[in-house]
Amino acid sequence: MLFKKMVLVAAVIGSFAAQAEVQNFYVGGQYNKTTLEENESGFSGSVDFGSITALAGYKFNDYLAVEARFGTGVKDKSSNEDGYKESFGVDMQTMLVAKASYNLSNEFSVFAVAGYSKTDFKYEESEPGYSFSETDSLNGLALGIGAEFKFSNNVAVNLEYVMLPDKTFRDGSYSFKLESNNLSLGVNYYF
Repeated sequence: MLFKKMVLVAAVIGSFAAQAEVQNFYVGGQYNKTTLEENESGFSGSVDFGSITALAGYKFNDYLAVEARFGTGVKDKSSNEDGYKESFGVDMQTMLVAKASYNLSNEFSVFAVAGYSKTDFKYEESEPGYSFSETDSLNGLALGIGAEFKFSNNVAVNLEYVMLPDKTFRDGSYSFKLESNNLSLGVNYYF
């Protein structure tokens, strides 16, 4: 019985390994300029943060892939004055997207992404004897476009713009809207 289970597991692993030669697994990383914009009646303002993302993808064919992305903030907006500290930035960002590509040549392709995204923005303030922390999440549909240039069969660089989910807050006649997006520069390694 144990022998049969081992043979079955070996056959499944062998099947995935055989597909890996035909299908493309890839991993990569991105540096993102994440912009958060607030719009309310008579006022509009935005702030930019830095974040990095690790990703893993599976390319079904030349036209369709799926990617899982996980990122964290690396450049917050912060201040420190007379013992009062304040910081605001990307705490965590996750995405699960489908990626549709079109090859313009052997080296250059354009693509579109669509899927689910969640970005947690964290605000913290503190001074002697007092501290406050709050996290707000923007989650939902993310849509984007980009281009990729392959230096070899295994290494490619890409530039991407993704509109992240937005959120509207209402309290009586008062409302404001938060919108966010990523402008990303990335590198992928194809196995």
